[in-house]
Amino acid sequence: MARTNYQRGYEIERKIVHQLTDQGYLVLRSAGSHSKIDVLGISKQRIVAVQSKRTKKFTPSVYKKEIQQIQEILQEYELGEKIDFEFWVWVDREGFRKWKVTDEVVKEVA
Repeated sequence: MARTNYQRGYEIERKIVHQLTDQGYLVLRSAGSHSKIDVLGISKQRIVAVQSKRTKKFTPSVYKKEIQQIQEILQEYELGEKIDFEFWVWVDREGFRKWKVTDEVVKEVA
């Protein structure tokens, strides 16, 4: 039986939860919320919000609108200094590609 998009998304979010948990974060997953935050990680030094996507072949232009929406949220709620927003894309057979998103800049991180 084929996996649904929800199941594939869930698997990616679980990978993020495990990575952040391994780094010492208290992690919350926003299951099925359709919000711009899929996973929230909280540590003593940092709060990170992660929006995740999954793809078979990575094409950066596909995510331009998504990233602009994240930047609008950061501006509207004045979150620039309060939270680190990251955009993670799982590319099949390659793993995660990650970007730090601010209200003005998008920068890929290792």
